[in-house]
Amino acid sequence: MKKIIFTSVFSGFLFLSKAQMPGDTCSNSRFNPSLTSFAFATTNTTQIIYGVSSTTNVARVYTPAGDINTCRPVIIWAHGGGFTGGTYLEQKTTEMMVQLARKGYVGIAMRYRLWPTTPANTQQYQEAMIRGVQDMIAAVRYVRANANTLGVDTAQIFVGGSSAGAIIANHTTFMDLSEAFAVPIANQGGNYNVSTLPTFTNTSYHVAGCITQAGSIWDLNFLNGETTPWGAVHNTTDPTVPLNSGGGSLQIFNQLQTQNVKSFIKLTYSNNLHTPFPLSPTAPYVDTFNVASYTQLFSLLKHQGTASVTANVNTLTAVPSGLAYQWYLNNIAIPSATLLSHVAISNGNYKVQIKNCTNCFSMSQNINITTTSINSNSENNTTSVFPVPFNKELTINGKDIIESIQLNGIDAKMIYYQTLNSKTTTISIADLESGVYFLTVKYANSKTNIIKVIKE
Repeated sequence: MKKIIFTSVFSGFLFLSKAQMPGDTCSNSRFNPSLTSFAFATTNTTQIIYGVSSTTNVARVYTPAGDINTCRPVIIWAHGGGFTGGTYLEQKTTEMMVQLARKGYVGIAMRYRLWPTTPANTQQYQEAMIRGVQDMIAAVRYVRANANTLGVDTAQIFVGGSSAGAIIANHTTFMDLSEAFAVPIANQGGNYNVSTLPTFTNTSYHVAGCITQAGSIWDLNFLNGETTPWGAVHNTTDPTVPLNSGGGSLQIFNQLQTQNVKSFIKLTYSNNLHTPFPLSPTAPYVDTFNVASYTQLFSLLKHQGTASVTANVNTLTAVPSGLAYQWYLNNIAIPSATLLSHVAISNGNYKVQIKNCTNCFSMSQNINITTTSINSNSENNTTSVFPVPFNKELTINGKDIIESIQLNGIDAKMIYYQTLNSKTTTISIADLESGVYFLTVKYANSKTNIIKVIKE
């Protein structure tokens, strides 16, 4: 256990550790992490009451003005202040939410219950934190229950925060009911099952990811078995929430990495600074912190990564699944080919573009389909087969290393499969009935040929 005390200063020099850039593209600069790139000029703000208290359980919602999308990613953000102070209306939180909304997100800055005085012992620190966790859980449940009104995608609800708010977000994400503290959480904090905030108690508070600034977690054991993606920015000489002890961000990152959980961390260096504030000597690092958070959030969005195509005979299927598809043949969009799967009826190179509801898309690499018998002497073919038609044996020659071959009937039933690590092979299939078959040749370089062959 550790005693956590929070103040509010920061600065630093930025570097990146084990982060990956997303592979999707979004129209109109939507979600672009840069501070100078925005999809929307202005934002709208509204006030909500997410819990039982009309004064404490309130939040400000920031949305992109003029946005017609109704399934946007949303992040619920908790301010810092050592669990005893701070406000959801502070300048740096407001600026961050406005910037996120202008990028196409829905940003929600939440007010949460504060401890009336500086906690005097371990139990009071736990209770102070639990109050914030309870409130963030209630906010997540509210957002999920009111997704249509807010215009958000329930599969993309993220939480985050700075300093004390980061600790609240970490525990909302990773601490299960069964992991509640051994010391009874009573008095003003209530208990962990959110009995003090009964709103939407039957609604899940699972989140799609967590983004933090200068945070920690009380017990690293809370991370065991977790799979939720996570990101952080933290100063290496933070005197308030240490980076690499007491459950600091670097310890969280290292453990999540060993569990193969998608996780990111950006570190800054400035002597004995915690978190930056506008109108202070560390003001430039507000932008540094925010860009790091925007980049990590962008990397956690649904449908990020490279689209690909799987083939079963001449039926092509897009991976991963999305909300909208467009298939292409030789770089030209195929009219009305807008479903998850597409049946290839012509020779050529096929690829698919996958879009989600916020118009972010990913384009796959080409997959070559040959749907007619081919001339084994043609130099333009990636794969040659002979004889054509065949009787007892079929020889397959490739220009590159072949990884596997598969023969299917016209009903898509697999008849023959063989793994290879060579450019050529001959298969004996004399007992096949006469007819038309499809040969799928997969190369080690990920290219695939599908060839229609005829058995005499």
